Amino acid sequence: MRIIKTPEERKAEMVAIASALFARQGFVRTSVSEITEEAQVAKGLFYYYFTTKDDMVRSVVEGYCAYLEADMEKIVSGEGTGREKLARLFSGDAWRTYFTQPLMDDLCLPASKAVYSDMCDQVTAHLLPGLTKVMQQALEEAGKDSALASQLAGTMLYGMLMMMRTNRLTSEGILQMMDLLLS
Repeated sequence: MRIIKTPEERKAEMVAIASALFARQGFVRTSVSEITEEAQVAKGLFYYYFTTKDDMVRSVVEGYCAYLEADMEKIVSGEGTGREKLARLFSGDAWRTYFTQPLMDDLCLPASKAVYSDMCDQVTAHLLPGLTKVMQQALEEAGKDSALASQLAGTMLYGMLMMMRTNRLTSEGILQMMDLLLS
């Protein structure tokens, strides 16, 4: 018996399957055929929803960003000092859950610059409001002017993402920078 699904369900199912494959083996080593075979759909349906595999990568990253945003909101609205919240935000656990090493390795390839740039924009759009709130709290607790918290958070977030692309920054390095800033 054939199972009828709405277009939204089919698309979401393909994104979920691609997400799992990308997390395990990266998107370079994942073929459109693997995604469609596992989803049990025709390859043409993939191209109905996604112009290219890069479009699929962008959809997967968008989903990850939504999850990170939800995780961040729990931290932002939770207990703790601004500094403690920053430490939780950049502990790396949440990031590694979604942005696995195989996926990040592929995103950091020279051929993936446009996709990586899009990912940075998505991460910034999803996380900047919450990071701004935590940054403002941390600055106020440190007795510093918090008027530029949004600009500071945006510069920090986008800069971190770009430096992480070239392996010049780790989550531990981020926490060290936060300590310097807030001391």
